[in-house]
Amino acid sequence: MITRTRWITAVVALAVLALVAAAIPVSAQAQEELKPGAYTAKVKAIVCGGCGPLIQKTMQGMKEIESASVDQEKKTVQFAVKKDTTLKVADLQAALKAAADRMGMGADYTLSELKPAK
Repeated sequence: MITRTRWITAVVALAVLALVAAAIPVSAQAQEELKPGAYTAKVKAIVCGGCGPLIQKTMQGMKEIESASVDQEKKTVQFAVKKDTTLKVADLQAALKAAADRMGMGADYTLSELKPAK
């Protein structure tokens, strides 16, 4: 028979595990591959006038990306994946994180609301 103390301990342990699991971002989108075509996304934190050009340069430096442009005021990016290729979202996010780390100052170039452009 489970005592009340053991039951409460088990419930608390499960609650802690749920909180830890929720804190680890496991995005299905990060596992996705983007097919050829145009996309738009929001950029989490553009903190200075150098952020937009760095994001654009970073994205255009990726072999899978044909073009990229950044609207610093709206904090959005538009880009196109080249024909006959795919781009892993995780690879794109990793390249942008490395660029943000180089920039410093609290920059965070994580893309959100990534979707095909209309």
